Amino acid sequence: MELYQLVSFVAVAEEGNMTRAASRLNLTQPAVSAQVKALEEELRLPLFQRTARGMELTEEGHLLKARADVILQGVNEFNSEAEKLRGGAYGGIILGVNTDPLLLRLKDVYTRLNREYPDLTLTVQEAMSWDVVGKLNTGRIDLGFSYIVPQDAGVDVQLLGEIELTIVAPESWRERVEGKSAKELAGFPWVWTSDYCPMNAVLTDFFESIEEKPVKAIVVDQEASILNLVSDGVGLSIMPSDKVQDIGSRYRIIPVRTLDRKLALHLLCLKRRRMELKITILSDLINAVWNTGCF
Repeated sequence: MELYQLVSFVAVAEEGNMTRAASRLNLTQPAVSAQVKALEEELRLPLFQRTARGMELTEEGHLLKARADVILQGVNEFNSEAEKLRGGAYGGIILGVNTDPLLLRLKDVYTRLNREYPDLTLTVQEAMSWDVVGKLNTGRIDLGFSYIVPQDAGVDVQLLGEIELTIVAPESWRERVEGKSAKELAGFPWVWTSDYCPMNAVLTDFFESIEEKPVKAIVVDQEASILNLVSDGVGLSIMPSDKVQDIGSRYRIIPVRTLDRKLALHLLCLKRRRMELKITILSDLINAVWNTGCF
């Protein structure tokens, strides 16, 4: 039995699909299939059964998956301990970011990382909240910020804090929106967000709470597009309060009203990789920055 066979077995079990497992492992589908088949032949046990929903673990497969998780976790811890003994964290780490670096306090994170672990190179990659888990599973990122808590038992979720939100309007609408109640603001056109955007749930809840239906002028899901459309006078929208203070004058938008709803910000990584040294280092630094508010 080879370690890579266990890795493939766990990937197929967690993905429920050979093709997705292969993508996650950067292998071909036939290679993963062959590794799983070889493992089944060596164990003389069926690990999966094919169904209309994909690859499902057999009873024996469920039992052995739990054992495989323990083995692979032990391997990760073994490697992490070896890295500690070498006295450093080597290589690079990729962090997925779902919003403005200012909101995520990345300057503080980078400063502390560069000071304490200069041999660990940080790469930042855009990853929207709804896309973080996919990028984690395919290895495109090592950790990622997200406003969404995924329904995935294989993902470790750490709550970092809450983001305050503000209703924003074009600067040219100042006289039209100043002093307006929530119900009055609801009657304006709105730059809305797509269903899978975290802002959508906040906006929907806001309108339901005041028993109004929104006038959706346009639907987008990128913060930059929202900013430009609000600036151009298409409609109202919501943005993180800190971001409005930082860039409001540049985009000619104004804060109108602070919402009593906030977005929870989380840090995600795969549970099976949680004890890898470089992931532990960056995760701990990010948590320290968010817990203290500074570096």
